[in-house]
This record gives sequence, structure tokens and C-alpha cells, in this order.
Amino acid sequence: MFVVSLYSVEMERQAANKVEFNRALMNAFKEQFQDVWLKAGDQTDAIPAHKIILVARSKVFRNILESDDFKASLSKETITLSEMKHDELETFLDFIYNGSLPDTKMRQHVRILYVAAYIYEIPHLQDLCRNLLIVSLNTTNVFDVLELAKIHSDTVLEHEVSEFIISHMEGVSYSSKFMSFVESNPALTVQMIRGHVNRVNRLEK
Repeated sequence: MFVVSLYSVEMERQAANKVEFNRALMNAFKEQFQDVWLKAGDQTDAIPAHKIILVARSKVFRNILESDDFKASLSKETITLSEMKHDELETFLDFIYNGSLPDTKMRQHVRILYVAAYIYEIPHLQDLCRNLLIVSLNTTNVFDVLELAKIHSDTVLEHEVSEFIISHMEGVSYSSKFMSFVESNPALTVQMIRGHVNRVNRLEK
């Protein structure tokens, strides 16, 4: 038991060292040579960033920053991300620079990060957000997550949400959003109800 405990402490220490190692480099880099500004849709102050980091992380940012207008400019340019608020943009940039986020920040901003990952073509971030959305499904948020999946043509997320609804049909059917979902998606509702009935029948056998 003592050996296991000692090993756990050592792993935590090494993980903390790794985080500090990466953070120190990125903080030093952030403080120098910013050459582009990112502005949120709520018209708050713009946030300085580095073209080279944005280009490395996102195909969409690469296309924007390698356009003729940006290349011809000698001054710092501004990109407006109208779908985000300032704190959401800060969190998005934290991920772009560090490649990860604290769990609390991920959970707080998971939906906007999911949308941003889709818009700016960052598959790794979208995977992380999708996984978090799936494990966080409940009868209260399930229809909101399903709408998110359908809007962004995410068949994996849509499948997982459908399976959740089938498995929790009794609780889901009492949701305040259930009737509006039925009215908007009658065929899908029938499919899910049939799936629920088949599941119940299998369990009863």
C-alpha cells in the first residue's frame, strides 16, 4: 500500500512538472512578438496572439492568415470571432496554446468549444468536447445536445444521444422539451420509441 501511494505521489509530481514545463515556454512565448489580435463578439478588448500558433492549430486560421490581405499588411490585424464572448475566447486560446484545459474550464465552456472546434476545424478539440458531452448526458440536457449534434452533422454524437434517449425513455419523456422535440422530429421519435420497446423486450426475456 505504501509503495502504491508513493508511486501515485511521484506520478502527480511528474505530471505537475510537465504542466509547468509546457506553461513556462508558452507564457514566455505569449509575452513576445504577438502579431495578430483576436476579438470576441461582445466587443470587449482584443486579445494578442501569434499567427504561427494559430496556423499550426487550425486550417481555417491558416486560410485566413495566409490570405493576400493579411500578407500585405505590415501592422497587426484583427480577427473577430463573433460566436464567442471574451472569457470563451480566452479559454479557446488557452487550448490552442497549451493543447489541453483544466477539467472545470472544459465543462464550463464545452458547448462553445465544441462549436469553435467545428468552425475552425480543430478535430482534437472536437473529439474532447464530444466525449465530455456524451458522459455528461442527462434527461435535462439531452435534447440540447441532440440539436447540437444535428446542426453540426456529428453522426457519432447523434448516435450516442439517441442511444441515451432509448435507454432513458421514461425519464426523457417527462422533459419540458420532449413535446417540441416530438413535433419537430416525428420520424426520429417513432424510431427511438421502437428502439426503447425492443430494448425493454430484450431485458424481459
